[in-house]
Amino acid sequence: MKNDDFLRQLGARLKAERKKAGLSQDTVARALGQTASSGHAYVSRLEQGKFGDIGFVMLMRYLQACKVPIGKFVLELVQSGAFGEAEAADVRGFTSERQVSNQQARRARGKLLYEKRWLREAHDADIIAKLWREVLPAIQPLLPLSDPTRRLLAPYLEGVRTLYRAWKQAVRGTKRHEVTLAVEMAFDRIEQAGLQRLVPAAVRKTREIVFARLMEMVPLGGST
Repeated sequence: MKNDDFLRQLGARLKAERKKAGLSQDTVARALGQTASSGHAYVSRLEQGKFGDIGFVMLMRYLQACKVPIGKFVLELVQSGAFGEAEAADVRGFTSERQVSNQQARRARGKLLYEKRWLREAHDADIIAKLWREVLPAIQPLLPLSDPTRRLLAPYLEGVRTLYRAWKQAVRGTKRHEVTLAVEMAFDRIEQAGLQRLVPAAVRKTREIVFARLMEMVPLGGST
């Protein structure tokens, strides 16, 4: 592409950005440091592509006055073919590769997050199972003998899960000396919300075991 053609295209795009911003040629001229007497004619010649050369600083000031990101402006100018088809093809190729790369990165992040979530849930399930294996034999003697199938065990297992979730929330971001009180308060809220409807002695034993074992897991340095 001839230089004159390029300058005309560049000038036309600058004019379009100025009009989109709702600015007059005089306003842009002041941003370019032109005097009141010559500024209008200066911008007019620029937008008609009549300058033999356009400095980068001047171009940047023009775009700043119109609040247009220079990177976006140049990219759109290249994609329009103003620099020639070869450059436009390079930009399209780069953009396409970047999109593919971004998609791959998103998939990789999604996979990593899924794996982390799966591992976290597996870890939580393992801790709950260990707690339940200790709680179960401790509370069975405290439950009514009139329930030989021990149907009442399900609420206690759910209680262990709930206490564990509360413990995780309570110790998150707390310091070592604050953990005990925070966990006790969380456990109190859970009991007040409904666990007290179960056998009180079994609830106390469940809470006692879960509290003791979970507090052993709190790192000495602070939060978990």
